[in-house]
Amino acid sequence: MNKYLDWQFRATSWISLAAVLVCLVCAFVLPDFFGDKNSPIENVQMVIVAIGLYMTSTAKDRRVLFVFASLCLFFILAREVNYGRTLFIFADPENANKFPKWKDMEYGWLAHVGVGLYMVWLLVYFIRRKVWKEISDVLRSFRIPAWELLVAACGLVVGVASESLHNCLLEELGEVVMYVGGTGLLYLYSRNKVCKR
Repeated sequence: MNKYLDWQFRATSWISLAAVLVCLVCAFVLPDFFGDKNSPIENVQMVIVAIGLYMTSTAKDRRVLFVFASLCLFFILAREVNYGRTLFIFADPENANKFPKWKDMEYGWLAHVGVGLYMVWLLVYFIRRKVWKEISDVLRSFRIPAWELLVAACGLVVGVASESLHNCLLEELGEVVMYVGGTGLLYLYSRNKVCKR
């Protein structure tokens, strides 16, 4: 297993574990409305993903891979604000998480068309630029920073499990943890700070 994973403790590892501790405390002390759309927690998520986007878009090496990563992160940013719906449309005063459905809006159908076209563009880029070759090369050449990967995976599991339990606060905190761990990975790979195999 050590052939594939690097257990070295870096600054990104400390930041990732600190994010886990902070989010754990927040899960017990914050009121439920902090899990609402456009809450401070969602704004923190946007900042973290934007940092990851900066890392990938300014990477000097493996440009094909990091351009693809940038396009994916932009898609995540757009998804976090429901493609603009939670920024420009007011929620139901009775429920901060209830927004009008796209089908009920005059030009709402355009959102589905735009998202679909963007996803097709991502797929075309992935295939035409042979992104999988760079991913394969990176995985063969470098070990994966284990702490950042574990934090990101834990955040993903907590986020998905909390969504199925309809616990919005825990779901959003899980996403914060996942994004911090993922951004740590992106930083290490985009800045060539990973160990070779």
